[in-house]
Amino acid sequence: MRNRRELLIMTACAAASRGIAATPGRVRRIGWLTAQPAASLVPYLDALREGLVEQKLVPGEGIEILYRYGDDRMDRVPALARELVESGIELLMVQGAAIPDVLKLGLPVPIIFVTSADPISAGFAKSLSQPSRDCTGVTFMAFELLGKRLELLKEIIPGLGRVAVLGNPHHAGSDIERASSEEAGHRLGIAIDFIATPNSGAVLAARADLAGLRPDAISLLPDGFAIAHRKAIMAVANEERIPVISGWPVFAQAGALCTYGPRLSLIYRRIAFFVARILAGARPGDLPVERPTQFELILNQAAARSFNLTFSRAILARADEVIE
Repeated sequence: MRNRRELLIMTACAAASRGIAATPGRVRRIGWLTAQPAASLVPYLDALREGLVEQKLVPGEGIEILYRYGDDRMDRVPALARELVESGIELLMVQGAAIPDVLKLGLPVPIIFVTSADPISAGFAKSLSQPSRDCTGVTFMAFELLGKRLELLKEIIPGLGRVAVLGNPHHAGSDIERASSEEAGHRLGIAIDFIATPNSGAVLAARADLAGLRPDAISLLPDGFAIAHRKAIMAVANEERIPVISGWPVFAQAGALCTYGPRLSLIYRRIAFFVARILAGARPGDLPVERPTQFELILNQAAARSFNLTFSRAILARADEVIE
C-alpha cells in the first residue's frame, strides 16, 4: 500500500507541473470560505498567497481567488458555498467552523479543509493517510497541545490549581479539546472549568463566570472566533486579573501571558501544495492529510510583569520569541 500511495503522489506531482504549465492564458477560479470575519485571517491568507506564488499560481495572473466570509454567522455558510460553486470555482478551500456544514452539502467540487480539529474524530477523513474521496487538507491538531500548555502554566504560575477553558462550542473538535483539557488537568492536579463563548455576547457574559470561579489562569482554545474577538477576551481577562495562555502568536501579541502551538504561516503556505496538485488533476483522496511539524513558544514579558510572574531561565531558553 505504501509503494502504491507513493507512486500516486509522485504521479500527481509530475502532473501538476505539466498540467498547470499547459494552460497559458486560462484563468482558473478557486474559492475560499470561512465563517469568520475577514480581519481575523489577514496574515494567514497572506501566507496562503505566498505559497501559491511558490507553486507558480500567481493570484491575478492565471488564478483567481474568490473569498467569502460568514462574519460569525454560521447560517450564512451553505448559501456562500453554493454561491462560490455557481461562480465557476474548480475547488473550494474551507476553514474552521464552516467545514462540517460545507461537507454536508455534497458540492460537486474538491474541498481542501483547514482545521485545528482532529479530522478523523470530526468526520472529515477516514484517516490521515486515507482522506475522504472528495476532500483533504491540513490540521493543526490543536487538542494534542492542550496538555503541554497546562504544563507550561504549572511551570510559570506557583500553586496553579484551577484553569478556566474558554472555547467556541461551534468550532469542529471543541468537544475533544474540552475532554483533552479535562484529562490533562486531572493528570496534573488542576481543576478545569469550561466556559462556552460562541458569540460576542457570551464573551462579555464570561466575566461573571470568571468572577465566580476565580481561576488561576485561562486556557483560550484558539480558533478564528477567538482571533476575531481577542481584544474583548483579553479585556475581560485583564479586568478579572487572570493570565491567559493560548496556541497562536496573535494572542501573545494581544496580551496573553504566552502561546504554544504550530507555526501557522507554514501551514497556510502548505495549503497551496494541495491547490496545485488538485488543479493539475490529482484526487483529494490520494493526498494524505498533513499535520504540523514545527511549533513555537511565544512569551510576553509585559504580561508576566503585570501579574508579578517571572519566566524561569529554562522557559526563556525554550522560547522562540519574547515580547518585551
